[in-house]
Amino acid sequence: MKRHQSASDAVAERVQELRKRQGFTAKDLAERCRLMGAPGMTASVIANIESGRRDLKGQRRRQVTLEEWLILAQALHVAPIHLLVPISSDEDEYKIVPEGPTPHGTDRAPLGEIRAWVRGETTLHGTDERLYYSEVPKGEWETADDRALKLLRHKEQQVDFFRALGMVNEQGVIQLTAGDNPPAASAGETGEGETNG
Repeated sequence: MKRHQSASDAVAERVQELRKRQGFTAKDLAERCRLMGAPGMTASVIANIESGRRDLKGQRRRQVTLEEWLILAQALHVAPIHLLVPISSDEDEYKIVPEGPTPHGTDRAPLGEIRAWVRGETTLHGTDERLYYSEVPKGEWETADDRALKLLRHKEQQVDFFRALGMVNEQGVIQLTAGDNPPAASAGETGEGETNG
């Protein structure tokens, strides 16, 4: 069973993994962040996030900020949750409290439970469910069946989109590689009028 030491360590691990999988250097990723309006996300900042720049005790010198987490998720084309919580085995544990165990044993939980909690789908051990669910906006209150149906429809729409681009094989699997760039939408598809060039 793998244990992730902190939320910042989990984000750092996933940033490095996704950056390499997509074929980017830290400089490439920094440029993507700059183009998205985050010039402070330099290659050295990204390298420091990934390495954790440890002190003599092996602790991170600084944690990943919320702003860094969100811009990196956008730059790497993933949902923020998929940087925050690794997608490895649901048996792996996630350390919620970086410093050590809590009195009630709520300092770590399996990855699957953490993902559901971050999505607002369920509570963690020791949570007051009345308080937890009292903060769910009325428009977002759904049953598990409603969520599953909505997810299925969304997936079908995605497959239809990629099928129209000729990127779905005979088995119905979307074929994407790091070098693939979907063709730019025409003016009619974007809903914008034609421009004179």
